[in-house]
Amino acid sequence: MSFSKSLLKPSLALVTMSVLSSHAMAETAPLNKNYQEPTRGFFIEHGMVAGSGKASVELHSGSDEFNSGGGIRLGLPNAELILNSGFDVYDTNEALVKWALPRQNSDGSKTTPLNWAVLAGISHTNIEEDNTNDEWEATSLKAGLAISVKADAGLFTAAPKLVYTRTEFKTGGTSDKDDDTFLELDLGGYVGLIDTQAGLFSAGIEAVITTEDDVDNSVALGMRWAYNNRLTLDIVPVVLGNDDITGIPGIVRLNVNF
Repeated sequence: MSFSKSLLKPSLALVTMSVLSSHAMAETAPLNKNYQEPTRGFFIEHGMVAGSGKASVELHSGSDEFNSGGGIRLGLPNAELILNSGFDVYDTNEALVKWALPRQNSDGSKTTPLNWAVLAGISHTNIEEDNTNDEWEATSLKAGLAISVKADAGLFTAAPKLVYTRTEFKTGGTSDKDDDTFLELDLGGYVGLIDTQAGLFSAGIEAVITTEDDVDNSVALGMRWAYNNRLTLDIVPVVLGNDDITGIPGIVRLNVNF
């Protein structure tokens, strides 16, 4: 059987177009958008909670007086449990629960654009020195609300909290106690910059406004690298507060999903 050249040319053209089309589709294939970022900013908590059965671990290294540490985040039914090594004096060893509030009205006809959750945390640390018999004890309780809203490539969070702290230092038969109850407002704004084959890059700014005695308000500037759907890296080179901390890479927080 033979084919004429007039039939062969259209066939070759169709094959060529098919190959080029397939190549173009491969070049413009959508990137992996299934990033599973932690439900926090650099330091503050967002209004979202991790899904039930979702678990992640965190590690952080620091600048200046910030020591290395970490935490665990566990998704529960309608809640998230966070066992955290924090960055403030009052939450260096904290258990925090975030309970998600409903986003729909009673008949399900309307959904609020806000993600919000109730926050409740407790922290207690007791350190005794065998050689000197000195003892340091600190306890804190916190309750509040975290509210987040997404707008295009942006994410904005506000989290008002009431915090109670109690510290006591015993040495040489004397005791120095300090109790304080104060308000704290966490604010954060983040924007996605670019999504690449190497992951999603975002920039953000956070502020912590507090009425705590002898403590200044603080501001942090940083970047988030959502490397893939399991690994997220936060790099915070600037923290301005009681002590101004700058460094390269600065404070680094790693979150790994399981």
